[in-house]
Amino acid sequence: MASLEVVRDAQKVAEFLASVSSAPFLALDTETSGLDPHTDIVLLIQFGTATQQLLVDAQAIPPAALREVFRGDRVVVMHNASFDLKMLWSAYGDALDLTKARVADTQGSEKLLRNGRKSDVVLQGWSLKALAERYAGMELDKTVREGFVGVRSISDLSDAELYYAARDVEATWKVFAEQLPQLERDGLMRVSALEGAAQLAFAQLELKGAPIDTDGWRAQLQAAQAGSAEARKNLDREFWEVSDRDLFGGSTLNYESDEEVLAALGRLGVSVTSLRREALLATGHPAAQALVAYREHQKIVSTYGEGFLAHVHPKTGRIHPRFKAIGALTGRVSCAEPNLQNIPSDSAFRACFRAPAGRKLITADYAGAELRIIAEMSKDPVFIRTLAGGGDLHAIVASRMFGKPVSKEENPELRARAKAINFGLAYGMGAGGLAHQLGVPENEAEQLLERYFEQFPKIRGFLEHAAAKALRAGVAQTLAGRRYWFTDMRRDGRDPGSLTRVAKNMPIQGTNADITKLAMVRIVKALAEARLDAFLVNMVHDELVVEAAEGDAEAARAIIVREMMSAGAELVKAVPMTVDVKVGDTWSK
Repeated sequence: MASLEVVRDAQKVAEFLASVSSAPFLALDTETSGLDPHTDIVLLIQFGTATQQLLVDAQAIPPAALREVFRGDRVVVMHNASFDLKMLWSAYGDALDLTKARVADTQGSEKLLRNGRKSDVVLQGWSLKALAERYAGMELDKTVREGFVGVRSISDLSDAELYYAARDVEATWKVFAEQLPQLERDGLMRVSALEGAAQLAFAQLELKGAPIDTDGWRAQLQAAQAGSAEARKNLDREFWEVSDRDLFGGSTLNYESDEEVLAALGRLGVSVTSLRREALLATGHPAAQALVAYREHQKIVSTYGEGFLAHVHPKTGRIHPRFKAIGALTGRVSCAEPNLQNIPSDSAFRACFRAPAGRKLITADYAGAELRIIAEMSKDPVFIRTLAGGGDLHAIVASRMFGKPVSKEENPELRARAKAINFGLAYGMGAGGLAHQLGVPENEAEQLLERYFEQFPKIRGFLEHAAAKALRAGVAQTLAGRRYWFTDMRRDGRDPGSLTRVAKNMPIQGTNADITKLAMVRIVKALAEARLDAFLVNMVHDELVVEAAEGDAEAARAIIVREMMSAGAELVKAVPMTVDVKVGDTWSK
């Protein structure tokens, strides 16, 4: 850098943007006083290319001076973009028109490029430091970053810290310049653009947070703790005859030890080799049933205890989890600190996510998304006809398999079997998995699958062809072009069955993830364009939750359904991607 000047006026920002207007993209980075957008501040905003960088005093610059950065066709590249967007959104609100930005993300792009082939390169994680060293030969001293923590004014920053800030944005530009031809080579430009655009949606999710009724949560927790205590008493009674006693007459059996519990069950005459729920319930023994009940209560208490409520932000009173946009090889999203994706849809704890007074929660999810994607990929006429006509696919499948009339009321057990197969196929499930799911011998599960595929040869053909093609090419692909390479799995010596399951599963699950992310992108933009007081607060795979002012809820609902169906139609043409939606005071399906 020729100069370490930090600019504070709009004219210099405009001049810089004009000077780099011919660059294919613009890199952006922020330096902040910490990682919490609700308590920390943006100190510096850095723009740059490989040869030119500009440092802007975020505390002094008028928002209007920055707005032009995010408008037009300019691509703005960041590393871990959701963080910078979240901090900018918190600092400037809607003044920057962030929803109009064309965002690219070097971290997400690298994950796309290395999905299943991390071993191809020497790569120490996904950090900017690691990517800068690999792609640009730059060494970034991240210990300098510690000097920004707690700072409230750039006057407290040293030249070394300003130089560090400039180097970060230079590195981001150089990394993306090297990634671009690789993304083009591998056919990943479309999905890379999607992942970049989705960063704004994830920034909104994390910044806004989910509203929670902590009193209601604690009431549910107390009920769960009482249930756990009662389940423990029942468990002690069932194992009384085969347990040792402590000095106070209580059981010394450690119910958390599989070895001890299996031995105790054996002494009761219960022969099981696994303590999985299905295996225990299949015995029909009261002790096994009591163990299942106790462990389920304990899981609720440990998962949703005070540790969960520790994530409620002291300033906002809401939960602000971390979403990992590419949380699995399929491209599905994961969530942590805390994980809001593992709360069952029928759980009373879900109802504790309650909209503030005068507001509503809109819960929308794709109905049978995987089955509709299978219909698109397989072109099976029964699937297409039934789903396009709004019929009960599970009942139709069961009726064809078993030659009997089937509905939710008539022969429901046959419908349940067909449903298990339908959804199991989306996860690459074979006979072993189906046997476990239905609690039947594996040979019976094999017969069920064979009967299924006799009725639906196009489904079999699609799955077998997809797997064979993917394994032959060494890569599986979604309808949007997301790819998973089998390089690492083969290098690790994974068994052929694992490879086949991934080859069948990845295109279906990955396409579902692509559609949902596209829907998120469109919803955020459409709600902003409509100037509605509404925003994303949670997502669970193909389910989205939006909070809206009561007066805007119906308009928001219409936009959500429209954009979700539109996103689905972009990839799935054979059947509509139907959306189930509910407007209410709480998060519920």
